[in-house]
Amino acid sequence: MITKMKKLISISTIPVLALVLLLVLGTVLADNANKPAPSLRCTIEYVWMPGWVGTISGDIEGVIIWPLGTEPMRFAGQTSHYVGSFQIWDATETELLLTGEGAGSTTVRHGRDSIWRSNGIVTGASDDYADWIGRRVHQEGHFTWLAPGIPDQGTGTFRIN
Repeated sequence: MITKMKKLISISTIPVLALVLLLVLGTVLADNANKPAPSLRCTIEYVWMPGWVGTISGDIEGVIIWPLGTEPMRFAGQTSHYVGSFQIWDATETELLLTGEGAGSTTVRHGRDSIWRSNGIVTGASDDYADWIGRRVHQEGHFTWLAPGIPDQGTGTFRIN
């Protein structure tokens, strides 16, 4: 009788184990299907035109443009605060890959390179980059001055988290 009960218990546990395995496998597959796009990391080099224009390389290759903002900068000592946008085009500047908006600050260090930081969000993208719409953007770098009050060029980083 005990042997017969053990066989019944072991036979009845097989469907339960199979069900548990299916649930676990389904959860793993569902998690992979909803996984967000990976982070992007790039370096940027730019010049003042007026407005900043440069190259972006790394996980995205192309041209990055920061159009002049329509809102005036607000100054607090050596730091200015601004609202701005960016556009990333392919290398031939025929396809717009990403667009975004953000806000940041520039710290002018007289006689030395100045530094800037900006945080924002991706607001538009081509089909290849559509998974990044709504993702957070962080940009930062430094730039030199051609003459007092006239920006020249710089380098920095561009990240999408």
